[in-house]
Amino acid sequence: MKNIFILLSCLGYFLTAVPTAWAQSDSTSQQALTLFQPNKKAQVAFRTESVGNLTGAVTTLDPKSINEYDYNVWASSAIAGRTLGMLGGSSIRGVGIGIDVGDLTGSGLFSGNALFVVDGLPRDIEGLRFSEIESISILKDINASILYGSAAVNGVVLITTKRGKVNKPTSEITINYGLSTPRELPRYMNSADYMTTFNQARENDGLAPQYTDATIENYRSGNPYRFPSTDYYADEFLKPFKTYHDVSAAFSGGDENARFYSNIGWNSSGGIMDFGEGKNERNDVINIRGNVDLKVTNRIKTAIDAVALFGSDQGPRGNYWWQASTIRPHEYTPLLPFDLIDSENSLLQGRKNDVNGQYLLGGNNSYLTNPFGDGYAAGSVQDIYRKFTFNNRIDFDLSDVTPGLSAHSNISFDFFTAYNQTIANEYSVYEPVWSDTDDKIVELKQHGRDTRPGTQVVGNSRFRRRVGFYGQLKYDRTFRDDHRFTANLLAFGSSYKENGDFQGVKNAHIGLQMAYLFRNKYSLDFSSNLANSVKLPENNRTGFSPSIGLSWALHEESFLSSVKAIDYLKLRVSAGILKTDLPIGGFFYYDNRYGGSGSYNWYEGTRNRSGVASSWSANSSLGFARRNELNLGLDGLFFNKTIGIQGNVFYNLYDRLVTRPGSQYPGYYSDFIAYQNFESDRYVGAELGLNFNKQWGDWNVFLGTNLLYITSKRVQVDEIYDNEYQNRSGQPRDATFGLEALGLFKDQADIDNSPIQSFGTVQPGDIKYKDQNNDGIINTNDEVYLRRWQAPFSAGLQVRVSYKNWSLYLLGEGQNGAKNFRESSYFWIDGNDKYSESVSNSWTPATHETATYPRLSTQTSSNNLRRSSYWLYKNDYFQLRKAQINYSLPSAVCQTLRMRQLNLFANTSDLFQISKNRKIRDLRVGSEPSYRSFSLGVRANF
Repeated sequence: MKNIFILLSCLGYFLTAVPTAWAQSDSTSQQALTLFQPNKKAQVAFRTESVGNLTGAVTTLDPKSINEYDYNVWASSAIAGRTLGMLGGSSIRGVGIGIDVGDLTGSGLFSGNALFVVDGLPRDIEGLRFSEIESISILKDINASILYGSAAVNGVVLITTKRGKVNKPTSEITINYGLSTPRELPRYMNSADYMTTFNQARENDGLAPQYTDATIENYRSGNPYRFPSTDYYADEFLKPFKTYHDVSAAFSGGDENARFYSNIGWNSSGGIMDFGEGKNERNDVINIRGNVDLKVTNRIKTAIDAVALFGSDQGPRGNYWWQASTIRPHEYTPLLPFDLIDSENSLLQGRKNDVNGQYLLGGNNSYLTNPFGDGYAAGSVQDIYRKFTFNNRIDFDLSDVTPGLSAHSNISFDFFTAYNQTIANEYSVYEPVWSDTDDKIVELKQHGRDTRPGTQVVGNSRFRRRVGFYGQLKYDRTFRDDHRFTANLLAFGSSYKENGDFQGVKNAHIGLQMAYLFRNKYSLDFSSNLANSVKLPENNRTGFSPSIGLSWALHEESFLSSVKAIDYLKLRVSAGILKTDLPIGGFFYYDNRYGGSGSYNWYEGTRNRSGVASSWSANSSLGFARRNELNLGLDGLFFNKTIGIQGNVFYNLYDRLVTRPGSQYPGYYSDFIAYQNFESDRYVGAELGLNFNKQWGDWNVFLGTNLLYITSKRVQVDEIYDNEYQNRSGQPRDATFGLEALGLFKDQADIDNSPIQSFGTVQPGDIKYKDQNNDGIINTNDEVYLRRWQAPFSAGLQVRVSYKNWSLYLLGEGQNGAKNFRESSYFWIDGNDKYSESVSNSWTPATHETATYPRLSTQTSSNNLRRSSYWLYKNDYFQLRKAQINYSLPSAVCQTLRMRQLNLFANTSDLFQISKNRKIRDLRVGSEPSYRSFSLGVRANF
C-alpha cells in the first residue's frame, strides 16, 4: 500500500512539472488503448451508459481495436494482463466467495471466478471467439454488478457480441498459421544413473545394493534393446513442435428493417507425439454464429442470436504423459527389432501386430499395456462435443405512454453435450529371452492377445444445460438539459444443470436501479436486488441487497476549469451489501440430515441391521452470506489525453460465511452441530492504471500499466488450537500452514540432540524441523504460517509503438509475493518412484555439506515428504505474454485488390519469462506440457 501512495505522489508532481506544450499533442489514433474514454458508450448492467457517468468501478475493453494490433483467437485468453483489476482471466481483484475445494462442509472464501454474462444472460465463454465480441466491461464493485443478483458476488465480466449495422455488406477474413514448442519438459535419470542412485538410497536404508556394478555398466553402454534406458521425452518419441491453424470469416450488413452479423471459424491444432496414433492427434473446433436484428414495427424490435460449436479431440488411448512421469527407464524394452530375433521363431512368424514391419511391441508381466503399445496398437479415442446457444431479445418503445419509457425481455437457452467414441483394440506384448553369449533374442514370451474388433464404442456421455430470462422496464429522460433521471426494474432468473446434478443451480431475483445526473457533473446511483434462494429455509429465502454510488466530475468545476493540464477528473465512491447463497455447498443444509452408522447385531449375532445417526441438526435461521464493500475511485485524463489515470481503493468484508462451528460445542455433540452463518474474512486493496499516449509526426507511442495490491485477513474462524501461532484468524485468507524446516540432520548426534520427530524414524540427511512450542516433540502442533499462495502484487504492462503502416505491440504480466510448494511426483520421491533430476544432489555422507535434496529412501519418507518450508519456492515472475508486429498495406494496394484493408502480422505468445524459478513454473508433470507459440497471419476487410 505504501508503494502505491508513493507512486501517486510522484505522479502528482509529474503532472504539475511537465511542460504545457504537451497539451497540444494529438493521440486520437490510439484512444482505443487508453484506460477509459469518458464520452464512449459502455455496456453495463442491463443498460448502455457513457463511461463518464458511471459511479461504480468499471473497466472496459474494445476487442475490435485490440485485434487490430494483438490477434487473439479465444475470449478466455484475451483478458489477462491487459485489464485493470483482473487477476488472470477470470478472477476480479483476486477475491471471491465460494466453496473451498475439497471442503464439503461448505465454508470458504477463495479467489473465485467472476460471473460471465454474454448478451445479457449468464453463460460460460468456452468456444467464444474474441473476434465475435463488440465490447467487454468488467464490473468490479457491488454497485456496478448488483443487478445480476446473488451470483454476481465475485463481480461480473459483461460481454456483448457484435451486431450488424446499417450499411453496405462488409466482410472480414483472417487466416493464422503457427507452431507451438514446449516451454519445459521433465528431465529424468537414465537407467544407469537411476540404478546407481537407487543403490545409494538402499545404502541409506541400511540395505544391500540391488544392482551390481556390471549391471549398471551394461545399462550405461550395452545394447539398448537388451538394457533399455527409455527417455519418454526424447526426440525419438516427441516432435519439437506442433502446428495449428485458425481461419475465421465475419459478414455483416443490413438496412433499417433487418440487420445481420455472422461469424464462422475453424481452429485446428495437432500434438507433439511422433508415433502411432499420436501422429494423428488433433483438436478441431468449428463455430458458427448468427446475430439478427429485426424491426417489427416502429415501436417493437427483436433480436435473435444462434450459436453452434462443434468440437473433436482425437488421440491415442491411454495416458501417455502420466505414464511417462511414472515408469522407470529400465522397466521394459518398448520395441524389439526383428533383426535381433531368431527369424524361425514361431511367435515372430505368427504375429498379428508389428510396428512398421520392423519391430514387435515389448513388455512383460508388469507392463501388459504400456505407452507405446497403446500408441501403436490400442486404437484411438475421440472426444466429441457440441454446444448450442440461443438468445431472443424483444425491445418495446413505450414513449407513447411517457417519454423515455421502454420495456425489454430476453430469454436464453444453452446446451452442451459431449461423449467419447473409442475404437478399442487388444494387443500382445513380447518379453525377450536373450542369449547368454551375444545380443540375440533366442526366445519370446507372449503376454496378451491381438484382437481388432473394429467396433466403435460410445461412452462417457455428459451434458450441461442453462436457461436464463429477464424482463425489464426502463426509464431514461432528461429535463431542461440539466436533470437526467434513469430507472430500471427487472425480474431475473436462471437455471444451470449438468448430468449427475439432481437439483441444479438456480438464481432468481428482482432488481431495481435508480440514478440522477445533474449537468454531467454530479451522479447518484442506487442499485439493489431482492434475491430468492432455494438453498435456505422457507422462512428465510429472500434477502435484500442495496448499494449506492456517487461521482463528482471535478473538471467541470470553475476552480479547475482554468487548469489546462486537466482534461478530465472525476471522483467516485460506492458502497453496498450483497447477499449470496454461493458459499452454501448444497441443498437442505438448513434441515436435519441423517446417515448410516454401521451395522448392529443382536440375537446372539444371528441378526443385524444398519443404524441411522444424525449428521447435523436443523437451523431455521440459516441465511445468506454477505459481501460488504466500500470503493473509492479516481479517473483522470491530462495534457490533451496524453496521460490517463484510473484507480480504486477498496475494502471488502465477507461475513456470515456458512460453516459448522465445532469449536463452539463439546466434542460429543459433533453429529448435531448445525450449519450456521459464523465466519468472516476481510480484503483490502488498491488498483492503479496508468497510461501514456503520445504522437510525434508519424510516430505513435503508447505505454500502459495496471497494478493490483490485495491483502486479506481472516477475522473470525471456527478453530481451536493449542498454540496461538496455529490460529488461522489474523492470517491471510490464502495462507498455508506447515512445518518450519531447519535444514538437514548432519549426523546421529544432531538427531540425538534434537526434539523427537513423530513422523517416522529419521536418519542423517532427513529434514529437521523447528519445535515451535518447545515441548520436545515435532508434530502437527508445530505447524506455522508459511506462505500466501496468491500474490499480493500483480501487474500488467502494455507497449505499442507504431510508425506509418507498421506497429509493434507487447503485453507483459507479472506478480510478486506468492510462494508455491514443490510437491509433485517430480520432487516428492521415495520408494520405487521414478527419479527426476531434482534428486541429483541428494544427501549422502559424502555430500552432507552441499546436498540440496534430502536423503533418498526406498522406504516411505513420511518425515521428509511433508508440507514444510523446505519445499517452498518463490513464485515471482514477469513474462512477455504476447508480442506482435503488424503491417497494413497502403490503401492504393488495397483498392487494387478490391479490399478496404489488408493487414499482415506475426506474433508470439509466452516468448520468455523472468523468474528465479522459471523451470519449475513452466514444468508440467503427468500432463501435456505448456507451450510457447509463434504464428503468421493475414486479415482482409472487404
